[in-house]
This record gives sequence, C-alpha cells and structure tokens, in this order.
Amino acid sequence: MKVIATVSLLACMSHGVIADDQPTPTPTPVYLRHLARPGSVRRMEQVDRKRALDAEVQSRVATRSQAKADRRSTATAQAQASAAARARERAQRQVDAEARLETAKQTPRATSDLMKRMGFSEQDVAGQKALEESSKPGANPSPSSTKATEVKRANASPAPR
Repeated sequence: MKVIATVSLLACMSHGVIADDQPTPTPTPVYLRHLARPGSVRRMEQVDRKRALDAEVQSRVATRSQAKADRRSTATAQAQASAAARARERAQRQVDAEARLETAKQTPRATSDLMKRMGFSEQDVAGQKALEESSKPGANPSPSSTKATEVKRANASPAPR
C-alpha cells in the first residue's frame, strides 16, 4: 500500500515537472452568447431589430424624463419668483402704510409757532398769528387782529432816513 502511494505521488510530481518545461497554452475565450448556427440569419436579424427598438424606446424614455424635469424646474423657478414678488409687494405696502401713518401723525405747525421757537420778538409773533387767523376760512376778523396787522405793518415798513 505504501508502495502504491509513493508511486502515484511520484507520477503526479513528475507530470508537473514535465509540464513546467512546456509553454503555457493561451486561454480559451469565454463567450456569453453562443455563436449562431449558420442557418439562423433570420433569427439574428430579428434580434438586431429588437435591440434597435429597445434602444429607441430607451432614448424616448430619457427624453420624456428630461422634459418632465425641465418643466418641473421651470415651474419651481416661476413659483419662487412669484413668491418673491408677492413678498416685495407686501413689504412695499407695509412701508407705504407706515409712511401714511407718519404723515397722518404729523400736525402742521403754524408759522407763528415756528417764529416763536426761533426767537422772534413777541410783536412779530403776534402779527403773524393775526395774519394766520385772518386767512382761515370762516374766521371773522376781530378788531384786535386788525390792530395787530396794522402794528405789524408799521413795524415791517422801513424807517425813514
């Protein structure tokens, strides 16, 4: 039994030693699809037509999906632009409303009041106040206001030299 095992081992080893001396053969190519039989030209034409149709369908699908994505992005951009425009309009309306409130709160100051603040004399301020009261619609010129107007005119006229 030992003899048979040693002989078989030597036979295996000697075959490997002999094989190392020979050049290695080129690997056999592996074909995923078997070569067609010579009589199946019609079948090959059918396969080619089917591949062409599949490629055309895939290109149509890609074109449709690209068009859909373009429409979606355009719609999104338009929605964002309109939202920004609405926000700008809202802000402008708010600014306008605040400006209207500010102008409504401001009360016009009479010239006589301004003159008083600026330090004009009492006579000048009284004369201006009389002018303002006489120019108001529906105001009756009172005798005191007439006197004040005359006083102002007298003060306003230049002194003779």
